[in-house]
Amino acid sequence: MGEKLFVVKEERFPYNDFPLHIHPEYEIIYVMKSSGKRYVGDSIAPFWPGDLCLLGPNLPHTFYNKHLPGDREVHQIVIQFREDVLGDGFFDKPIFRHIKALFERSLYGISFNSDVRDAAARKMHDMVNGDETEALAGLISLLNLLAHAGPYTLLSGHVTAHVEKETERMNRIYHYLLDNFKKDLTLQEVAGIAHLSNEAFCRYFKKHTRKTLSAFVNDLRISYACKMLQQQQEVSISEVCYESGFNNVSYFNRQFKLQVGVSPLHYRRKK
Repeated sequence: MGEKLFVVKEERFPYNDFPLHIHPEYEIIYVMKSSGKRYVGDSIAPFWPGDLCLLGPNLPHTFYNKHLPGDREVHQIVIQFREDVLGDGFFDKPIFRHIKALFERSLYGISFNSDVRDAAARKMHDMVNGDETEALAGLISLLNLLAHAGPYTLLSGHVTAHVEKETERMNRIYHYLLDNFKKDLTLQEVAGIAHLSNEAFCRYFKKHTRKTLSAFVNDLRISYACKMLQQQQEVSISEVCYESGFNNVSYFNRQFKLQVGVSPLHYRRKK
């Protein structure tokens, strides 16, 4: 973003796996079209059309799209701004204490529920279509709305301000796993990507993701299986199992029910 303190943009582009990254700006993202996994700090969660998040400065994040036949376009509105976008100390005024509290919560990343999404989306569309003055006024209105919104979910379990070197290392690990989760992965193989011993890698990975390697890989596989069950009705449950990277149908069914709450068959019927 260079020296620009405020960016409002509506984006359409083909599915593209962005690397894990950080930046000094706050970021509000409203997803109109796209789905996949959202990585924010130590949080890993699915996202769908309608997803609305506020991410604080220097919080590692990326949105990973699913690679399946069919719809492959991303359509979203992104707003990026720095806290001094309206001048040094602007949001320190008592009248904005609720927005200041919102900024503090955003250091963990915030996902907003459906009660506020439609109203926020309308404001963001108005900001896209307005001039810079209207967009700045819209930003205050949007932040006021989000500051009073509830319930909401804090995404990361702790404030995670990575330095660039650590973000690059985690990005290498994430992308290797995203590219290879359907294969039989070994701890030694993945630790080698990070240039760490097996023991050091296990500590490092758990610290940054709050998950073991096997749990993280299972998350990716189950997420991929969910998408297949939704989009490929003709594919059998056993085929979904093997295509997702599992090599045992019974184990797949147990893990799926553990994470999703229902069996793969019931999940498909519900969808």
